[in-house]
Amino acid sequence: MGTDGDNPRESDAKTYLDKHRILDLFDNMTSMLIHARPDEPKAYLTQQLEKLKIAKQSGMYYPCLFDDSNLNSIFGMLDPTKLGYITREQFVAALTTIGITNFDEYPPGSEVNRITLDTFLREA
Repeated sequence: MGTDGDNPRESDAKTYLDKHRILDLFDNMTSMLIHARPDEPKAYLTQQLEKLKIAKQSGMYYPCLFDDSNLNSIFGMLDPTKLGYITREQFVAALTTIGITNFDEYPPGSEVNRITLDTFLREA
């Protein structure tokens, strides 16, 4: 018996999960669930999956399951003193963490290390 990396079934499973971004989906759904804490979590998740389905059918490539209120909350957590901006490092880390991969890593404001909420929302 070989190591885990030698198991073709595990390799096939990993390839499948990576191809369809299943783990990213689960991570995003879990984050949304924890953030929203709905009374009916299964119904909430079903609703989010429906939104994803509609977005996919309308031609969106990789829709973000976060809405503006979620993104505002994330920005607020990164700017607890309400300065009105976050650092470029915080900006890149936040978007990467929620699964966004196609964004301008040096948006307006990055030259002075101050990314505003408007820029954050636009890029997200």
